[in-house]
Amino acid sequence: MDKIRLAIVGCGVMGNRHLSGLAELARAGLSDFEFVAACDLIVENAQKLAKRAEEELGGKPAAVGKIEELASLGIQAIDLTTVPWSHHTLAIEALQRGWHVMVEKPMGLTVRACKLMLEAAENSQSILSVAENFHYDPINRIGRELLRTDAIGTPRLMIHNSVGGGNRIIVTPWRHYKRGGGPLLDVGVHNAYITEYLMGEVDSVYAQARLHEITRHNPEGEKIKADAEDAVYATFLFHSGAVGQYIEDHAGHGQGVWQRVIYGSKGSLHLPSDRSGKPITLTKDGEGSISDERILDLIPEFHLDRITAALYGGERIWHYEFPFPETDRKLLAVEYGDFAGAILEGRPTEVDLIKATRSVALPYTMLESSKLGRRVTVNEVMKEETSFYQDEINRSIGLTAGV
Repeated sequence: MDKIRLAIVGCGVMGNRHLSGLAELARAGLSDFEFVAACDLIVENAQKLAKRAEEELGGKPAAVGKIEELASLGIQAIDLTTVPWSHHTLAIEALQRGWHVMVEKPMGLTVRACKLMLEAAENSQSILSVAENFHYDPINRIGRELLRTDAIGTPRLMIHNSVGGGNRIIVTPWRHYKRGGGPLLDVGVHNAYITEYLMGEVDSVYAQARLHEITRHNPEGEKIKADAEDAVYATFLFHSGAVGQYIEDHAGHGQGVWQRVIYGSKGSLHLPSDRSGKPITLTKDGEGSISDERILDLIPEFHLDRITAALYGGERIWHYEFPFPETDRKLLAVEYGDFAGAILEGRPTEVDLIKATRSVALPYTMLESSKLGRRVTVNEVMKEETSFYQDEINRSIGLTAGV
């Protein structure tokens, strides 16, 4: 069977991380892709990624500066790892060319951008996939299965708290600019996705957002002026009737906090940080806590898919221990495996596009609530009935009302 001819579009930090995932999949003998091209507006970046790909994957991929230059290379699929404000334009162009697309999170910079991508996918015969790597973490999958099988009874309360970061730049300066969505979107999209993955849909939000650290810096001495909020404190009401307490503070000083706990009518689940591989702790009144392989006895039907099992060492693991770079590339490898399977089998990928859109909508729902000083529903934001916060961002990327 012929391999799927793939190009990575966007050869910066994320493009290099994705190449590591593709190489991990290839080393395991599980790749259905042939990497044929690297594409970046900064051609030097494309050339560097192509050289690295040649060393790790073999062959000699092309290096080009524009997406249209890929047409002559027989491309069948692209992995889109550019800055978020270009996701919708490049993904739509690729889908219209008949190419399959895997796009790095957030799916689009705004809800409107995501909806345009959804429309393009519906009008295409091609696959659109969102690379939400937290979805593929085996520990999150175990957590969801425990909730699905009533291990702690009916969920009543979810607490997600993350505090830290001080006044440091988060990887790249644009993550602190409103025109880039800010950290509450770029990081929060992960948390939003996993919140609904575990607990079901959030109906409404009341939130307060803040910009605490206007001046940020990195270890090299670079300083920037941030204009996007860096902290949000929210209460969720889930469709199920459960309540959520949500804190995402990227300006926290002193002792950091990371906590994700779900309380149910029979017990609680303490989930570890994403990509840590640490075990889940399940606690029931009068029965103590379980945080070892016995937790799998509660979910006898649970099995990881073929590719995840091969990369992580079994269909029924309860924890894993890899250095972070290895964990990161394994999750990206699983994303690629799901993307290839969807192309070859003619099925959707595991990350549902509506859920990926909602993971963009939920951070904006919190920001809208803070701006308006009232409870805001996610449906309001999904339907663009409330878009006060997003209006400026939409204008900045050329998406005016009705477009």
